[in-house]
Amino acid sequence: MSKSEKALGIILFVLVLISLALNGFVIWQLRNAQRRVQAAVREFGPVVEESLSQLISDLEDFEKTPLEFDIDVQQDIPIQTEIAFDETIAVPIQLTVPISQTIETTVVLSLVGGVELPIDIAVPVNVEIPIDNTITVPIERIVPISTTIPLDVKVPIQIDLTETELSAYINRLRQSLVLLNNFVEEALTRLE
Repeated sequence: MSKSEKALGIILFVLVLISLALNGFVIWQLRNAQRRVQAAVREFGPVVEESLSQLISDLEDFEKTPLEFDIDVQQDIPIQTEIAFDETIAVPIQLTVPISQTIETTVVLSLVGGVELPIDIAVPVNVEIPIDNTITVPIERIVPISTTIPLDVKVPIQIDLTETELSAYINRLRQSLVLLNNFVEEALTRLE
């Protein structure tokens, strides 16, 4: 074996030792990181698990609670229309009409022998005429209406989320959180 072969063997041996040392250091660092992660998971795992359970419960409550709010409506509503009246109204009339008048007239008397004698006379008329009647009065009329009505109201709105498309999204989110919660529980169990 020549000197160059010995030197090459020594260099290779040193490189192998350095490689083994570096691999050992990397494995040691990975184990330290793994221990720190396990410690963090043990510390924060229950908090995450409790938070996920609370979030799932809150989603169920949210889905069951209706959304309630008021909408202020302030708007002028123009109205233009025609109302047709086509009715007959019965008007009862009950009264007494007094007539007090003198009627002047000429009366022609036919006398014997074909002689006619005109006489001017004044006839006094004093009469009360009772009237008891019902008169039907037809009313046919079109009444145009043109106005603006100011509307200022609060309209209460209540939306049941279970009857909306949002319910499907909430349900899918809740199912995903349940799966994530199960995964966290399983991971925590494996770490113990």
